[in-house]
Amino acid sequence: MSESLEELKAKTALAHRILTMTGSMGDLTGHVMTRVPGADDFLMRCRNELDYSPGYVEPTALHRIDFNGFPTEPVPDYNIPPERHIGAAVLKARPEINCVIHAHPPAQVLCANAGVKLRPIVGAQNSGGAQLARGGIEVFPRALLIHNQVISGAMMAVMGTKDVVLLKGHGNVICGRSVEEATVRAIQLENLARLCWEVALSGREAPEVPWEDVEEVIARGDIGQAGNLYMWEYYRKLYQEKRITDARIDV
Repeated sequence: MSESLEELKAKTALAHRILTMTGSMGDLTGHVMTRVPGADDFLMRCRNELDYSPGYVEPTALHRIDFNGFPTEPVPDYNIPPERHIGAAVLKARPEINCVIHAHPPAQVLCANAGVKLRPIVGAQNSGGAQLARGGIEVFPRALLIHNQVISGAMMAVMGTKDVVLLKGHGNVICGRSVEEATVRAIQLENLARLCWEVALSGREAPEVPWEDVEEVIARGDIGQAGNLYMWEYYRKLYQEKRITDARIDV
């Protein structure tokens, strides 16, 4: 059974809060953009004077935006963020993608700026992150705000068909087939980036894990829809219980 629009808004709002809680988004900035099923538009977190942070997003702040960046419904006193062009570009070009996250997680920003590559240096400890990093992650070389179709088009040329791209001096863009998948991927990639950054600080180089070790985890079903839903449920419960002192886990 497909989700209602209100259910989709509630889940998208929760994804913002979970990502802020885990340090995978940023205290004051970031967006989870979710395709509206059967329509050529998506839900976008819009801002007004009561919008403090993605960590406090309410479903009422989510409004429908088309793939050209224009609202398809009244937005009362809300401003539509320029980052809408990120979600519009990805969702228009990639019909299999239903959720796009743009965030500014510190470890990924550090790695992209310092030239530290995100590499699959772990297996079962974070097989999802390793899978995202397999074959390398491209870096969009500009740090400017992606505020129009020209810049978002240039970003897409770098990203191609991959599900993640880093934005140098800025942040990231991560895709998924669902809100759950994109959210879990965003957390996994920041956890991997922290490890890669810490290894770089040590002055040593960690070898990449044998890929068959990651494939074994994939075969067991720890990566994929079931695994994503399992981890999403963990973070949902964690948020509801307000256990936010240290929400990072190895996934």
